[in-house]
Amino acid sequence: MTEHFTRLGLREQIGALTRGEVGARSLAAATVDRVRRVNPLLNAACATFDAEARADAGSGGRLAGVPVAVKDTFALPWYAPKDATPVAYRRPGAGASGVFRRLRDAGCTVAFATNMHQLGFGTTGHVSAYGPCRNPWDVTRCPGGSSSGSAAAVAGRLVPLAIGTDAVGSVRIPASYCGVTGLKPTWGTVPSDGCAGASSMMAIGPITRDAADCRLATEVLLSKSLPPGNRRPRIGLPVDAYWSDVEPGVLAACRRAIEDLGEAGCEIVEITLSGSVDVARTAATVLGAERLARMTPHWRRTVLPTLHPTIQRALEASRGVPEHEVGRARAARQAARDELEATFESVDLVAWPTVPTPPPLLDRPRAALPSGTVSADLAAMRTTGLANLTGVPAITVPCGLDRDGLPVGLMFHAPWHQEGVLVDAAELLEQVTERRWVDREPSAGAMPATAWQVS
Repeated sequence: MTEHFTRLGLREQIGALTRGEVGARSLAAATVDRVRRVNPLLNAACATFDAEARADAGSGGRLAGVPVAVKDTFALPWYAPKDATPVAYRRPGAGASGVFRRLRDAGCTVAFATNMHQLGFGTTGHVSAYGPCRNPWDVTRCPGGSSSGSAAAVAGRLVPLAIGTDAVGSVRIPASYCGVTGLKPTWGTVPSDGCAGASSMMAIGPITRDAADCRLATEVLLSKSLPPGNRRPRIGLPVDAYWSDVEPGVLAACRRAIEDLGEAGCEIVEITLSGSVDVARTAATVLGAERLARMTPHWRRTVLPTLHPTIQRALEASRGVPEHEVGRARAARQAARDELEATFESVDLVAWPTVPTPPPLLDRPRAALPSGTVSADLAAMRTTGLANLTGVPAITVPCGLDRDGLPVGLMFHAPWHQEGVLVDAAELLEQVTERRWVDREPSAGAMPATAWQVS
């Protein structure tokens, strides 16, 4: 009977623990047991922490006793993450990562580490030393990346909260593909020590079932409250820059969501974002330069030869970018910040589809856009990268299904440090759609029904 509690949302688990309906150690053990039973289908978890979870269960804090998962890039006192490479090139430590400390102070139990796209160098989740992660809605499809296992774990009802990193959409892309909620906070607001890949674009954020759970998790990560607002926001739609060249099923679902918000009293206005910045290329250039700066001679000798060929090629391509291109990318980044700052003088939020296509196939990670077929990375980075270039917070919210029954996400951006406005908008969308998208489970997809049965 205990496994029933493992499939509850974050607030529901807190309630069950508070009421004494389940004990923290029993819940931790049941979570690890469920992961071991379901994970062969999803490959969302890469390491489970049974003894550590039982030992930590029940400490005080807002999330006391709740089992959570963290991406395989955060150092834990007992675990050296591999970043989905074949080698543990970093060490665990007494202080571990800043994220672990925030979770520990809130009383969480870290039950397992999640699979990811190797080194965070991709948006699909199909390249990993642990093997590809799979989407709970259709296990032949990508879950997104690079925080692939974190999104698949929440969508697959393994944990109610998982932590990921987002350098060019790596929280929001998998959350959208897997039909859950993911938030990228303002850059620099969550401690990144003990996390590989920290950069001027990477933020650390939560993936949860719904907006209220996301609010609670974000408050824990930011160490501040996000009190709900009382008014309907003014939402800007940059129809030329980010609503064009979107797959029809995705576009239809996002348009319906915006119409629902308009009927609920939000003011919907068309705005202009110049689109002069090639977001995907600019983001890749900036990240590439920062990655190269972190590659020590020891890392090149011990880790580089073990990486997947596609990751090696990506690193090699970064080495070939001339300095003047890096300079142009930095200038374009500043221009994007300036334009977005001016935009927020007239609107509270800007919104567009999180990813312009449904999740691609694992064996062919390509995106079929109206303009033609491109790599899934290129398609996704075009829509998610602006938040990373500028540092603003952004959230993806489930807003429908496409013609094949696959999840679609709508993304909101808010001014710097206005995470509460994002969560307010997400909760409003859930309210006006009667929660039909956040409460829908992927049990009708390709996962066998036995994966959802309570043993």
